[in-house]
Amino acid sequence: MDFVWLMLALVAFIVLVCVVRSAVGKLRLSRSLAARGVFVNKPHWRVTLKNKLKLSTLIFAVVFVFFFVYSIMLLFPVLWGFLSSLKSGGIRGEYFHNMFGLPTAWKFENYVIAFETISDSGISFLGMFWNSIWFALGSAWINMEFTAAFAYVLNKYRFRGRSLLYGIALFMVSVPIGASMVSTYRLMYDLHLANSMLILLTAANVYGMNLILTHAYWSNISWTYAEAAQIDGAGFYYTYFKIMRPQVMPLMFTLGLLSFIAKWNDYMSPLLYLPDRPTLATGLYRFRAIAERL
Repeated sequence: MDFVWLMLALVAFIVLVCVVRSAVGKLRLSRSLAARGVFVNKPHWRVTLKNKLKLSTLIFAVVFVFFFVYSIMLLFPVLWGFLSSLKSGGIRGEYFHNMFGLPTAWKFENYVIAFETISDSGISFLGMFWNSIWFALGSAWINMEFTAAFAYVLNKYRFRGRSLLYGIALFMVSVPIGASMVSTYRLMYDLHLANSMLILLTAANVYGMNLILTHAYWSNISWTYAEAAQIDGAGFYYTYFKIMRPQVMPLMFTLGLLSFIAKWNDYMSPLLYLPDRPTLATGLYRFRAIAERL
C-alpha cells in the first residue's frame, strides 16, 4: 500500500503545483496592472473567473483530467517495475512479500549483478544491448526510407501497373503474419541472411500499413514543388531528396519511431533468425526461461 500512497502523493503534489502556479500568475497580473496605474478590485476577478468557467473550459478540464489519469496509469507499471528491481528476489525475498510497498532496503547493486550475470550464447548484457540497437534502428530506418520512396513513385507518377501495386499493398495488410512464417524461415536460411546483419535487408519490405499511410501523406503534398525544381534544372534525385522528402519527414519520423519500438520489443524474429546474435528481448526471454527451471 505504500506504493499506492506514493502515487496519490504525486497526484496531490501536481495539483498543488497547478494551484500555486495559477495563484502566482494572478498575482503577477495584478502587479503588472498596478504598475500601469490600473487597480483591479475583487468583483472584477469574480467576473473574470465566471468568464473562464465556460462550457469549453469545463470540457477541456474534463479531457485534461482524463488524460492525466491515463498518463498516471501508463507511468505506474514503469515506476512499480523500477521499485521492484530494487528489492531482494527469490521466493523468500521482499518482492513476493511486499509487492506493492516501497523497498525496505534499496538494493541498487541488483543492477550490477544483472549486468554481470545475464548473458546468452556467450553475449553479455551490453552485447545484447548493441544487437538491439542495430537491429531496431537499422530496420526502422531502412523500412521508412524504402517505403517513402516507393509511395512517392506510386503517388506522383503515372505508369501501368501502378494501381495493381497499390492493390497488393492493401491485400498484404490482410495476410496473417503466421501464415508466411514457415516460408520466411526457410527463405532466410536458404539466402544465408540469418545470423548476420544482412537480415536488415528484409526491412526493405515496403508492403504494409506504413505504405498506405505514406501514400496518403504524399497525396497532400503539392506536385508544384517538384515542377518548380525541375524548371530550375533539378533532376529526379535532387527533387526527391532535397525538395520532396523533407516534407514527409514528420511522418517518416513518427512511423519510424513506432517501427523502432516494435523491433526493440520483438523477440520472435531474433529468436528464429539471429540465434547467435541475441537482442535484449531474446536474451531476457531465454534467461527468464532458464531461471524458471531452476
